[in-house]
Amino acid sequence: MITYFDEFPHDVKSIGLSLSGGTDSALAFYWLLKTLSERGQQTKVYAMHGYDTHRKVARSYEAADRVYDWITSQFNIDVPPLFTFAYNKNKPVGKYEYHYPNVLYLQRKYNIVDNIMGDTLDMPDDDRPTFDTHPDDPYKQQNKQELIDMAKKHPLRAPFATVNKKFIAAQYKKFNLNYLSTLTVSCTGDDIKPCKQCWWCRERKWAFGTYDGGVD
Repeated sequence: MITYFDEFPHDVKSIGLSLSGGTDSALAFYWLLKTLSERGQQTKVYAMHGYDTHRKVARSYEAADRVYDWITSQFNIDVPPLFTFAYNKNKPVGKYEYHYPNVLYLQRKYNIVDNIMGDTLDMPDDDRPTFDTHPDDPYKQQNKQELIDMAKKHPLRAPFATVNKKFIAAQYKKFNLNYLSTLTVSCTGDDIKPCKQCWWCRERKWAFGTYDGGVD
């Protein structure tokens, strides 16, 4: 049971949200705007997306744009434009080390209290790869404790840190968000179609029954 959005403070004026273009962060973005809309709350949500130019084909920003456009169209809320930035992941540190300067910039400019990230637990008995995208990067977000430790270092909130993608898929069904799920991208391959081989494709298939775009 996720209570983060039910308990979201009424007095928060600005909050950041990491929008990767995947199903988890998309649900967090949708759920937050839904909560604010139902309350009539004036909190400003600053969505941000960082994409890795070190990859042969970097397309995650396209998915983030699609997700942002669709979700913001569902609510009569004034949401600032998606803040997109590029980084070259060529050092053995986690991606949030690259994100942090941009997060800090937004925090100072818009007085953002903290930032929401949509990371979830792994599949049972199937941990995500130790190396995140590049073999020289030992960083991984594997379990609840790692997310908690990261939240201590950076001003981050991880409402889905105690659930896996099966829970995320159930929420998409509950809120009738199948179309939104087809806009998201989980695959880390460098092709337009899902590779169906990477860990993230297998996780998507395990939870949703389909790959990116609703592909069987």
